[in-house]
Amino acid sequence: MKAVRVHDWCQPRDLTIEEIDVPEPQAGEVLVRVSAAALNYPDVLIIGGKYQVKPPLPFTPGFEFCGTVERLGDGLSGLEPGTRVMAQCDVGAFAEFAVAPAVSVHPVPQELSDAEAAAFPLVYQTSYFALAYRGQLRQGETVLIHSAAGGVGLAAVQIARALGAGKIIGTAGSDEKLALVREQGADLAINYESEDFVEAVKRETEGRGADAIFDPVGGEVGQRSTKCIAFEGRLVIIGFTSGKFSTFQSNHILVKNYSVVGLHWGYYRMMKPQKIEQGWNELMDLFRQGGLKPYVGATFKMDQIADAMELLLSRRAVGKIVLQW
Repeated sequence: MKAVRVHDWCQPRDLTIEEIDVPEPQAGEVLVRVSAAALNYPDVLIIGGKYQVKPPLPFTPGFEFCGTVERLGDGLSGLEPGTRVMAQCDVGAFAEFAVAPAVSVHPVPQELSDAEAAAFPLVYQTSYFALAYRGQLRQGETVLIHSAAGGVGLAAVQIARALGAGKIIGTAGSDEKLALVREQGADLAINYESEDFVEAVKRETEGRGADAIFDPVGGEVGQRSTKCIAFEGRLVIIGFTSGKFSTFQSNHILVKNYSVVGLHWGYYRMMKPQKIEQGWNELMDLFRQGGLKPYVGATFKMDQIADAMELLLSRRAVGKIVLQW
C-alpha cells in the first residue's frame, strides 16, 4: 500500500510517499481501507518531533480518517467488512490502509460525506470535552472561542450552540473568516487584527466577561483572555497554535475567582477511557438533534500533503483540511 512516511524529524516538504506492507490488525483492532483523512495541527508538530508523543521512526502520521472496514482483529465482531466508519488512531491515518482500536471506530452517519466524516472525530470530541467537561458550559452562559474559523474552533461554535450557550463570541483574523464564524452559529465575530477582543467582550457582556473561554492559541491570547473572564469563569487551554505558552498570575486568578484548566483529550484514552465512550454517545445525541457538521475548507490529494500542511500553517485555512487518495 501507499503511505506517507517520516524517516527523520522533518518539515512538510521532506515527507515521502512510499510502498509499505498493509498493517495487520491485532486483537481489538480494526483494519480500514482509508478514503479520506483529516489534517490537524499536531500532525505538523509530530513530524518535526515537537509533539508530546514521539513515535518510533519511521512512521506514518495522521490521527483521524474515514473509510470502510477491511478486516477485524481477534476477539471482535459487529463491524462487518464494507461498513463505512470514522476512526482515530495514534498514528497511521495518511495511508491507503490504517488500523485503529475498535473503541475508536464508529459507523458514519449517512448525512456525512467521507471528507466530513474524516474531519469529525478529533475536533468534535476535543471541543465537546473542552466545553462540556472541562469548561462546564451551562445554558445561557457567554462563551468566547478563539481561532473560531479553524476546524476545532468551528466545532466549538456549533457545540456551544447545541449546549444552549446564551451568547457565542468568536475571534478570527479576516472578514471572510468572520462571516463563516457567524454563519456557523456565533452571535458576534471579532477581528483580532483590528479590534481589541477584551474590550469587545466587556462591551457585549456589560462588563461581566465571558463565563467560558476556549483557547487553542496560547501565548498572549491566553494571557489577555483573563482580562475579560467572568467571576467563576473557566479558561480552557486546548493548544498553542501560536507556538507560545501563556503565563498566568496566581494572584489574579485568586482575586477574580476564575479557573484555568487544560485539556489533552488523548490522555483520557489512557486515564479514563470510559469517559471517551460517554462523551462520544453524548456528542452523537447532539449530532442527531442537528446543527453539528464539519466544515471542510479544502481538500488535497495525499501526494499534496506538503501543500496542505503549509496552508494550515499559513493561517489562511478555514475549517478542516482533508486529504484523499
